[in-house]
Amino acid sequence: MLISEMHGDVEAVKVGTEVQGRVLHWVYLYYYRSLLFDAGCPNTAREVFEHFKGRKIKAVLITHYHEDHIGAVNLLKEITDVYVPEKSIEILRNPPDIPEYRKIGWGQPERIEGVKVARDVMKFDGVEVRMIKTPGHSFDHVSYLVDDELFCGDLVINTAQMVCMREEDLLKTIESIEKVLKYDFSYAYTGVGVASRDDVVEYLNYLKGLKEEAEKLYAEGKSIDEILAACFPKPSQKAMLMEFVSEKEWARENMVKSLLGLPRE
Repeated sequence: MLISEMHGDVEAVKVGTEVQGRVLHWVYLYYYRSLLFDAGCPNTAREVFEHFKGRKIKAVLITHYHEDHIGAVNLLKEITDVYVPEKSIEILRNPPDIPEYRKIGWGQPERIEGVKVARDVMKFDGVEVRMIKTPGHSFDHVSYLVDDELFCGDLVINTAQMVCMREEDLLKTIESIEKVLKYDFSYAYTGVGVASRDDVVEYLNYLKGLKEEAEKLYAEGKSIDEILAACFPKPSQKAMLMEFVSEKEWARENMVKSLLGLPRE
């Protein structure tokens, strides 16, 4: 399923796999000044391609390698240039076999070749794009600044977040958010929707507050389970469902251990 709406001059397009009349998980991509930021998930690749087919697309700019952001790349690269983070190249050429729940929700990514490496500063018919390295959510994650609009993939979530992926490094995410906040932007266009600059600051403070609380409890000798109970006393139904369905690839424990700099199994 694909739904499009305008946010000022930015077209926000959300896509998701529909199962029994319900979309399992929405993910956003954006169109601004004839540039497309991210490409949805494999299960909606054809919908994304058909939505933009016939429109001017100067380039597609990908924030990171996760399947819900690269889905339509192989279709789109037939009509325009696609730029990806340099660290994404190898994993896009050799995509991992993802867990079944992700195949259902987003789709197994295909092998991707024939793309270009995003540079620090790029120009497309007079439109300047600044690429900012923003690792944390993934090792290869980048964000793109155009005018005063920040297209930042999954760098920013929201203060309702209680789980994260096992691979995430939230300490690096904190550093990356502090980095982008040094730039002037009005809105952050994320994988989960549009966030104001104040929303970005609020999310940063949320992560730093969790980190401070977890560190304090860990220094007192509390176990990870005790820290989880203190940090998330009323876990949401969505968080619990994600833990169960993903077999804790997404988990509260990952959040806490990541903020403490501990390994995740």
